[in-house]
Order: sequence, then C-alpha cells, then structure tokens
Amino acid sequence: MTLLINLLPWQAGYSGFDSYVQRLIPGLPGTRLQLSNFGTATLVTSELWLPEAPQLPSGRLMHFLQRNGLVQHGLRIKTILRNAGFIPDQLQLIYSPFFDALLSCTKVPQLITCHDLTPLTYPNSRRAWLKYRFWQPRHLALATQTIAISRHVANQLINFGYPHDRIVVVPNGICISTSPVRSPQSEDLLVVARHDVNKNLRGLIQALAIAQARLPHWHGVMRIVGRGVASAPDLNALRQSLPKPDRLLLINGLKPAQLKEVIRNSLALISASLEEGFDYPVIEAKSEGIPTLLSEIAVHNEFHLGSSLFFPVDNDGLIFTSQLSRLLSDNSLWTDLSEAGLDLAKSLSIEVQRNEIRRLIDQFN
Repeated sequence: MTLLINLLPWQAGYSGFDSYVQRLIPGLPGTRLQLSNFGTATLVTSELWLPEAPQLPSGRLMHFLQRNGLVQHGLRIKTILRNAGFIPDQLQLIYSPFFDALLSCTKVPQLITCHDLTPLTYPNSRRAWLKYRFWQPRHLALATQTIAISRHVANQLINFGYPHDRIVVVPNGICISTSPVRSPQSEDLLVVARHDVNKNLRGLIQALAIAQARLPHWHGVMRIVGRGVASAPDLNALRQSLPKPDRLLLINGLKPAQLKEVIRNSLALISASLEEGFDYPVIEAKSEGIPTLLSEIAVHNEFHLGSSLFFPVDNDGLIFTSQLSRLLSDNSLWTDLSEAGLDLAKSLSIEVQRNEIRRLIDQFN
C-alpha cells in the first residue's frame, strides 16, 4: 500500500517523543516525511531511514515553526509529494505517531496518535491550553481514526467530544532488558520528569522532607532528572529547606546510556504526577527490574496496580514515607515488585505495540 508516515513534528533534542519515534518507527512500512538536517522537507524510504532526529533548522522561520510544532504550515505538502512521485490524493493512508494530521491532505484517510490532553487540565502556558482547546480539534476532525496510548486517554478524548468508535487503545511498548536487576544496588531514588505543572515536583520535594526527617537510617539520595529542574528557583529553594539538602540532586538531563545506568542503580523510580497519558519512565524502570512508587492517578491505576507501591498526591508525605520505609526494610517486597514489574513490561513489549499499529495500518488496504 502507499503509506506515508508523518514525522514533520519530530524535533531535535532528546525527549519522550524523540525516544517514542526511535523505538516505534523501525519495523513499520511506509515512506517517512520529515525535515532534513538542512531544514527542508525530505521523503525517506523505510530501508534508508535512520532513527536520528533532525537538527534544528538554521532558518529563523523554520526554526520557529519546528519549535512550536507547526512545520507543516511552512511547507507546500502536496507539491513536495508530487515532486517525489506521489499523487497526494491517491495515498492510501497517512500515519502520524504524533497528535498531528496533515491538514492539507483532506481526502486521504489519516491515523494519528493522541498521547494525552494534559495541557487542558495542567497547562504550562496559556498558549499550550489554547492550542489543545482550539487547534487540536482540527486535527481530530480530519483523523479517520485516533490511537490513544491508554484507556485514560481514550476517556479524555470522549469527554473532549471525540466519537468513541474512532478511538483505538494501543499502549506504549518497551524493549525488555536482557539482564534485569535482581537485587537493590543502592538506597537511591530516581525521578524522571521535566519541571512541568503536572509532574508535581514541588509536592514530591515536600514529601521528601518528611521522609528525611522520619527515616534517619535512610542514607540514599533522590535524583530528579529533567529539563529545567536544575535552574528552577522554586525547586532550589525547596531543596535548601530540606533537612538534608545534599541528598537531593537536580539534574537537567542525561544521555540515554547514562540514564539507564542511573535507573539500574536506583532502589526505585518515583512518579508523583498529577496527570499523565502513559508515564513511560515507569515502564522503562520496570523493564530493568526496578520497583516503582507512584501517585494514585488514573493512568497509574490502569496499568500498575499489583506491581507498584502507591501514595496519594494530596497527602502530607506520610504515606510516601511509609512506602519508602517498606522498600528499605523488606527485601522480599522489593523482589516481588521487581518480578511483577518485569511481567508487566513483557506484556507491553515494543513488538506488541508495532504489531497492533501494523494491524491498524493494514485495515486501510
């Protein structure tokens, strides 16, 4: 079939969406439409495509459009396709791993992916809220079918007014470690989160203060790794108010190999989020055999009941402290969570995700 994969929203720089494309797109058929490293649109066959995000364009306009997820509006999509030998309106399907339809290809079936609608409830800016409230409906209206990465996101779409019969749930997939961790390597905790409103980092640091005060025998550190955390004045002020401020490390980012090493050497991964569409770092930790301690939110309950410990997001830190104390003192609990997490990760393999997306693509033949 004539399948076009829309990768125009793919941006330079390591991010969750970057890793999503890199693990998902290999193995899928179809010609890839994306920016080249020179800031021009290019079409790449599946055989020649490499999972390397394009550089930021040097041109001011295209640089601005890429940073704001608007690349398609700086290009003549149909002209680009015709010049490459495609008849735009005769494409059988356009698939996007992003929440983007090609708005100029109105006559072609389109399959797009909704990762979450978090900006409607926990926006980081008014611009983000406006985009999701008034602009994303245009993409949804053009989509023939929309992939939701969890039942929670599917429910968000339905509440947003999107027809339920055009939604299919395909959870994110993970590559399983060939040598998962079998015992705790330290007492350290890891958080992988940008300094966004929904990540609840301030609330987590306040809970950490309770844990440090009530668990004097705990000698581990908490590392928070994510864009903007190291330079955030509010997080640094909270850090200085901790009983043991040197036991909290704020890190703006790590390379994938470094992050994997930190995950494997942690007692547990923590997510205190108020809202998530899937929360990939949680399943990433489980694929390495690392237990997780999670906030009680819808998507965490959907996937992780029975394989994680939980704490309420509106608690004063006492339950978080109690759950951490259990992990520190009970090796059998750590082992049980590790094994249950691995079983969950195996059921959510990247192969399962790819096969389901291939099935959805094939239905348009």
